[in-house]
Amino acid sequence: MAPFRFCHSMHSAPSSSPAARVAAPWDGPGPAPAAAVLGIGAHVPEGVLSNADLEAMVATSDSWILERTGIRERRRAGSGETASVMATAAARTALARAGNPTVDLILVATVTPDTLFPSTSCLVQRRLGLGRARTVLLVASEAMTTLVDFSDRSTAVLFGDGAGAVVVGGVASGGIRASRWGADGAEADLIYYGAPADGSSTEDHLQMAGKGTFRSAVERLTALAVDLCADAGWSLDQVDHVVPHQANLRIVEAAAKRAGVPMEKVVFNGDRMGNTSAASIPLALAEADAAGRFRPGDRMLWVAFGAGATWGGVALEWAMDAPG
Repeated sequence: MAPFRFCHSMHSAPSSSPAARVAAPWDGPGPAPAAAVLGIGAHVPEGVLSNADLEAMVATSDSWILERTGIRERRRAGSGETASVMATAAARTALARAGNPTVDLILVATVTPDTLFPSTSCLVQRRLGLGRARTVLLVASEAMTTLVDFSDRSTAVLFGDGAGAVVVGGVASGGIRASRWGADGAEADLIYYGAPADGSSTEDHLQMAGKGTFRSAVERLTALAVDLCADAGWSLDQVDHVVPHQANLRIVEAAAKRAGVPMEKVVFNGDRMGNTSAASIPLALAEADAAGRFRPGDRMLWVAFGAGATWGGVALEWAMDAPG
């Protein structure tokens, strides 16, 4: 099989019978096809951290959290439930949905690895016992609650744990139409892991400048949506679904309003998952897919923003049938 191209310009979901629902792979001849999602999966811990739980841990309230973030609860990993464990569970579901192909590339995104080394992707490969083929397994797994200072309500209420995975391969139609990404180190102090900049503590935790993060995230997510549509040759009105980084409801609503996208087109599950960092988009995708929200040919934008500051997104046409 010829290699596929990723674009023209350059968060457990239940398993179903994969054989009848796998997007038809490209089998030549002709030019290399676009890359598309062939399978998707997710895993979240059983442990739930509700707003009521946080009220007993830090000076906050359910109404304060809901008003500012739209989050009601988030998941919290238990003992031994590491990034690689969650990633493997999500990956198995995604691989089953794709028809259990062999895989020659594993990409794992996390800021909460099991250990500094070896890499989390190596641990996932060992757990899955994968071999080689022309298919990519992309997994995002985060245990963000391990980085949070639960005496700091500005960050403690935001984050949750979980994993999502997608299997990417070549298809004859549909797939990725455009992608963009960028970074700006001038905004490195917006979100970081370390001691507070004001010297109030010497302990390392997740730190965030709320107002600056809000402003930059809304600007970047909006620009991504507009630029990706231009690259793909679409108008925003022609987009069926927008799947943003699930930072919090205020950021998502503000970006959607600024871009002129109605919220009914936006996939959001952050009210029950919180901000799961790299895992948030695949978790939201897996949940919406399991609910039968997507159909082949649907036009989608995936847009993300994070520490660095970094941002990125893709415009794509969905290539999978809805689960039965």
